[in-house]
Amino acid sequence: MIEALLQHPIFGVIISIFIMILIITESILKERLLKNRLTFSFVNVAFFVLLTFTYETFILAHQDFKVAYVVYTYFNYFIFLVALYQTFRNAILNASQYQLFIKGVKNTKWNVYYVVDHKERIKDISISLLRELNLDKQEVVGKKLFQVFNSKIRFTKMNGEDINDRTLEKYYNDYRKTVKPSDTEDQELHFQNFNGETVILHLNMQPLYVLGKYRGRMCVGEKKTDEALMQVERELKKTDHELESIRHKFIATLELSEDGLFYIDLDEKTIWLNDTVKDQLKLPTNLLEMNEYRKQIEPNDLKKYLSVVSDLTPNKPSYSLSYRLMIDGQYVWVKEKGKRLFEDQKTSVIMGIMTPLHSAHFRKTHIEVLDALKDENYLLPDLKQLIKNGRPFQLAIINLKNIPKVNELHGREVGNMLMAQYITRLKTSFLTESSDIYRLSGLEFAITITDARKMASLSQGIRAQENYLNMSIEYGAITAELEVFIGIAQMYDDAINAQDLYQNAVTALKTAQLPQYRGQGCYFKDIK
Repeated sequence: MIEALLQHPIFGVIISIFIMILIITESILKERLLKNRLTFSFVNVAFFVLLTFTYETFILAHQDFKVAYVVYTYFNYFIFLVALYQTFRNAILNASQYQLFIKGVKNTKWNVYYVVDHKERIKDISISLLRELNLDKQEVVGKKLFQVFNSKIRFTKMNGEDINDRTLEKYYNDYRKTVKPSDTEDQELHFQNFNGETVILHLNMQPLYVLGKYRGRMCVGEKKTDEALMQVERELKKTDHELESIRHKFIATLELSEDGLFYIDLDEKTIWLNDTVKDQLKLPTNLLEMNEYRKQIEPNDLKKYLSVVSDLTPNKPSYSLSYRLMIDGQYVWVKEKGKRLFEDQKTSVIMGIMTPLHSAHFRKTHIEVLDALKDENYLLPDLKQLIKNGRPFQLAIINLKNIPKVNELHGREVGNMLMAQYITRLKTSFLTESSDIYRLSGLEFAITITDARKMASLSQGIRAQENYLNMSIEYGAITAELEVFIGIAQMYDDAINAQDLYQNAVTALKTAQLPQYRGQGCYFKDIK
């Protein structure tokens, strides 16, 4: 039975070579190298070539090998059919796409095109261009482009500069030596057709690459016969470029500005905010539906807001007001200054500046290290962002207990410098790129610790030394000692959300400050 199915390996060699050819063809059609399939096809050919020399001594002499050989032989036929189907499908698809492209060109103002191969032989050309040559398609396809052009037309200008046929031919010969796959080029060509009439071509030229190798170029564009019309179009195009440049510069200004800029389209009922205010307000995108944004405004403030915006007139186009906006479950005051652009007759637009107002519970020290710290308004939103990352981290609440006594003995300036130096020490010891420090009140600070090694260092230090967190400094003849208490809670072990984590860290700090508690620092896990 199995002998009836046996075939000489020469048939396998032939089929495997066809498979390799089909895969190479498919790579060309897809314009990318199908590495895995090509590797398989080469190995497949080598395998059957090897079998032609060992067929009688190796395959026919062993029954088990016969079965495996028959299975693989017919598997090879199956692969051939699959490769044949894939190649034909891609060939038909490419041909269909090309026909659709040609049909689309014929139905638009872009009524001129020609395609040449890497040897400048014409592969396809539009009817509109053939009319200027007074030739039929079958008379030009396969011939060199300038062999056809030189016999019928004479070029006079390219992009406003005088040229002749030889100059243009040399330009295209040099083009194929220097062009890159991503290059594209606009050209304006003037020539005299077979009747001596001046014709202007406005073309876009792109190279054609197959498997990374230059295989020709395609020019698509439109034909003009009125020089005055072309001049008007050039002016319009120049104006369009200038307006587009202004638009890009304006967008870049909005994106790079450190101010919170916004743009309200009253017709589309949308609001666009730049990255600065988007990040400050924890918004998901820069562009929001206006109703979606206004839902976050406190209801009483919203009434005032709508009243102010609806009262804008050409004589009073600007406004300034503050309102409460819901951010991460709590209201934050926002100051908004805007102006309706009544000068724009076609659209209804309001532009302005938006600034979140974070109230501080402590006076400015004019020491950059302290005044630059985030306040408690940032703490819960930042904790929620850390929770989204899914990695354990710790929240430590720190109380600089004896700062009032330092202020009393040595003055507030010394107390502020002592706090600033201590905050610098905390940043150096415990902060990483993903963590931060916050000032909650005059004496209390919060710090997030995301590095496991720094968590371990803090734990070992607190448990090994009773005064591990204290710091002593000297300013001239003044010696001051800072007494510090700390409460620590760990995310996921001690809490499941940001609010609970904060409350548990506060509870741990209160425990650490109890007279009967031994030590400066308390972990919530030790008291829960």
